[in-house]
Amino acid sequence: MRLMLSEQERAELQAAQRSSRNVRHWRRSQAVLLRAEGVPLATVATTVGCTQASVCHWTRAWRERGARGVAEGVHPGADRRLGEVAARTLEALREEDHPQAHGYASPHWTAALLRTELAQQGWPASERTLRRTFPQLVLGRPDPAYAEKKSRGRASDSDGSRRWRGVVRR
Repeated sequence: MRLMLSEQERAELQAAQRSSRNVRHWRRSQAVLLRAEGVPLATVATTVGCTQASVCHWTRAWRERGARGVAEGVHPGADRRLGEVAARTLEALREEDHPQAHGYASPHWTAALLRTELAQQGWPASERTLRRTFPQLVLGRPDPAYAEKKSRGRASDSDGSRRWRGVVRR
């Protein structure tokens, strides 16, 4: 079935293309315009970089709802997977700052330890979820003796060559 557009509808689609910063919206409008010009379905799909089924869906949406049919919808994303109770538990663990009391050898909480502890309490969560929930989460602490250790590791020999972990580099 051929798609027929009035001059006003064609102008509306072209104006929407020019004003849109969303490439998906532009592609949908372009597909409808090409179909209205009589371009074959396979050619339209190849031209705009999608499947033929997508072109059919967009064309049908245009027929049913006009410009609203090809507009990009809202993408709210997935629901949070870490519930309020788990978030409060996680916050309490972070404030406590003593993973040794829970049987861990580390003196400070890390994302991996928090993940393990939450899983043991029945709330499995990925490290990514923990970092999204608490963007201020500090992963470990900087080593206060780092500068000293680094300077000991790169000691210069008396002849001016540098020794690094037992290897002499000249």
